[in-house]
Order: sequence, then structure tokens, then C-alpha cells
Amino acid sequence: MRSHPFVPLMAAPSLVLALAGCSFQAEAGPTVSGASVAKTAAKALEAKVGSAPDIDCGTHDIILVKGKKITCELADTDGLIYDVAITFTSVKGTTYHIDVKVADTAKNAPSPTVSAGGGAPTVPGTDIAGLAAQALTKQLGFAPDVSCADATVAIVVGNTAACGFTDPAGAFHDVTVAISEFDGSHYTIDAKVTD
Repeated sequence: MRSHPFVPLMAAPSLVLALAGCSFQAEAGPTVSGASVAKTAAKALEAKVGSAPDIDCGTHDIILVKGKKITCELADTDGLIYDVAITFTSVKGTTYHIDVKVADTAKNAPSPTVSAGGGAPTVPGTDIAGLAAQALTKQLGFAPDVSCADATVAIVVGNTAACGFTDPAGAFHDVTVAISEFDGSHYTIDAKVTD
């Protein structure tokens, strides 16, 4: 039986036609490491809050283009992870300026769990401390290292937890954290320095 030489040739034009409808984009320009961008973002935030956070922009090089936006991650001392939106506001060679915005809520915000014996859902006191630190950072101008006395906190609207932190000058401050809202799966807190 003879093979038909035109069969493979017929397949090639249909492949070209399929690709003709696609568009491709590529960026070109100087590059900088993700670690360098993370370091620059941490310095920018340090100027605002008083301490340099741990930021991760990945291990790949980033092409520098004015107006380009990337998302990095910030890990706080309590293990909460926040998205960090970075926009390159000016680029000249490998010199660049960025605008940095940290998300208001953590990507891995703690969810309450119900104990096997029933009752009110609870979260670890360390989770409440992390949320309190987040809530107080803007108010205080620095990120406090908050700790709470209770190992677990019941998630009931109006319930309070006794917490506190030591400021950069070495003075200890009491903080009252109250559960302000709870819809059955998500909750919010109010944190107030009480001394």
C-alpha cells in the first residue's frame, strides 16, 4: 500500500492557521533580582512603620518597566502573610523607584475552630495577638510585638482578651482586644491600648 505524501503537508497549514489568531507579548529591558526588589520594598515600609518587614518577591529576575505591577508577600512575626502590591513608578537603567501597598487583611487569616465538645469556636491567643498587632500598627506608627495571656480565645461577639506589648522605648502597654463581629466563619476584632 502506498502512503500519500500530501497528508503531512495538509496538517502544517492548519497549525499555522490555529496560531494566527493568538497574540503574544514579551517584555524587554534591564532586570533586577526579586530579592533586590524585596529589600527595596522593606526599606520603604521601614520608613513608614519603624521596622523592616520580611518581604519575598520570589527568586526570578524582574524586568524593569515603568508602570509594571508585581505582587510580593510580607510575613509578619506571627506568621500571617500579606500580599504586597508593588508598582514601578520610575525606571532608568537598573535604577528604579517603587510604590508599595500592603493588603489590609492576611491571606492566611486564622479561622475559628469548634472544639470536639461543642461550645463557642476558639482561636489560639497567638492569632488574636497577630490581628491586634496589625490593627495597632497604623495607629502607633510601628509594628508592636503583641502577646496575649490566654492560650485560646472564644470567638463570641463582646468577648475580650488581655494582651500587651513593649514599645521601642522599653515601656509595657496593656491592650484589650474585643471580638466585634462574627458571622459563623469570619470574625473581626477591635484592639485598644488601655494604659
